[in-house]
Amino acid sequence: MKNIFTVVLTFFALAVFGQTAQEHLQNGIVKHKQQDFKGAIKEYDKALKTDRDLKDAYFNRGTCELAIKNYNSALQDFTKAIELDPKYIKAYYSRATVYASQEKYLESLPDLDKVIELDTNFPNALTLRGQIRAQSGNKSGACEDFTKAKTNGDPQASKYLNQFCGNEQLTGESLVLNWPEKENWKIGNSQENEEMAVIELIHTNEKLDNWTEFGYMSSIKGVTNVPMDKAMNLMFQQTKQNSSKAKLTFIEKNEAVKNPWILFMIEAPNFKNDKKPESQLWYVVQGETSLYTNFRAVKQSSIPDDLKEKWINFFKEGKLVYK
Repeated sequence: MKNIFTVVLTFFALAVFGQTAQEHLQNGIVKHKQQDFKGAIKEYDKALKTDRDLKDAYFNRGTCELAIKNYNSALQDFTKAIELDPKYIKAYYSRATVYASQEKYLESLPDLDKVIELDTNFPNALTLRGQIRAQSGNKSGACEDFTKAKTNGDPQASKYLNQFCGNEQLTGESLVLNWPEKENWKIGNSQENEEMAVIELIHTNEKLDNWTEFGYMSSIKGVTNVPMDKAMNLMFQQTKQNSSKAKLTFIEKNEAVKNPWILFMIEAPNFKNDKKPESQLWYVVQGETSLYTNFRAVKQSSIPDDLKEKWINFFKEGKLVYK
């Protein structure tokens, strides 16, 4: 009889244990909906003290932490929720949102990839990944995401197709350069009109008026059959107008292929309106419908050999794609 009584007490304790955690969870949800985020966090804390495996409490607490910009705490909670349930789609999406909120755009991509793998129709996942792909220079991938999102009925998709893809959203040509995720690039400026499109990239912790490394991509629409030496000299003459001591160094070219290309460096010790040096490594490639002019730059009077080799390989991996 004593053993039976003990068993009954144990089951009773477990029942109370579960109910208490759920009660605090529900209390937290009520405060959460009222946007009392700090009050909700306290309730979720209480729920997790009694049940450390309550995944929804971690997720909800993370959502509140994100709302009040406690990014590290939010990241920890979403990660814990994923550990408890590796298919917790909302936790992956929310963790991606934490990264994006801190301008760590490329770090958010694996979580968005997972969301789309688990549910391609998950709200906003394709449009968010598309924006990040566009920010990192992957215009082709971005337009694919926006197009799929539009097919899925996402009301925001058309806006992003017009903003980032222009007339190339369904058919067209574009140059894809895969800016390394580990380098934490973001778009500092993006402009497009009927004549050309320009994207300027900087590191996530820098600004356009104060950068250490800079990326530039442009497509000059309708410009075809340009000799590569002529393109190189045009870029150099533009620089010479603002830096009389600029130096041009030819690296390599191939005009015997379908899409001719050239690599060269322009190194300037200073400019008329800026006393700081700047060195650029250019990659110009002729497409079927546009001329693509691109460079990477550093605030140095010359480009170190290891960086030069790295950038040459980066540009040679670029691809012209057609849709």
